[in-house]
Amino acid sequence: MSDAAPSVNKTAPAKTEALDFSTVIASSVHDMKNSLSMLLCTLDEITTECDPATCPVTEKFLQVQYEGQRVNNHLIQLLAIYKMGNAQCGANITEQYVDDFLEECALQYEALLTPKGIAIETDCEAGLVGYFDRELVSGVVNNVINNAYRYSKDRIRLSGRREDGYVVIAVEDNGGGYPPAMLCDYSQGTSGVSFSSGSTGLGLYFSSLVASSHKNRDLTGYIRCSNDGMDGGGCFSIHLP
Repeated sequence: MSDAAPSVNKTAPAKTEALDFSTVIASSVHDMKNSLSMLLCTLDEITTECDPATCPVTEKFLQVQYEGQRVNNHLIQLLAIYKMGNAQCGANITEQYVDDFLEECALQYEALLTPKGIAIETDCEAGLVGYFDRELVSGVVNNVINNAYRYSKDRIRLSGRREDGYVVIAVEDNGGGYPPAMLCDYSQGTSGVSFSSGSTGLGLYFSSLVASSHKNRDLTGYIRCSNDGMDGGGCFSIHLP
């Protein structure tokens, strides 16, 4: 019988690699966005089937739908900001027909706006072509429409035009207009947007980031907020070279 001591495996256990917290948050945001999108699709079906004249909870459904869309927009913005900040994605610039793009944006919000008595219209030259990232710019426009839902009296207009080497996409409403702190014109490259201080909010920061990611020769995209909308209402515009 051997007196030798049993062999011992002295190999150190493999260390578990710590996940970067921002990566965990980004993954969670992505999952939440997908779940929320499914919820919003269900709400769209419910509000479409409900007759406002006979359904006593239509107004509550619309409020839930509005808040859900608002959260969904924020999640989309956060995910895009994370990816762009970590160089995981840039602007995927392709040729777009602006009139078709605006019609698609308007159609997406009709179910939410119509029961509240808000008409949404488009005004764009047929066949106007722009070069931009459809998904990113759609996120910008959708966020502005969602805000206009809250402040507009009864009209929202989406428009597209060519101006000084830019394709300008604007969202106007006939509400009370933007407060002075939100009025901005970043055409000279002085953004003034401070996400860390929260001075302008996530929406404007995201919009400015998306606009500036579009460049063509010596032109860089920018955003503008004014009270040149319908009847003195708010007008948000993104200028894409």
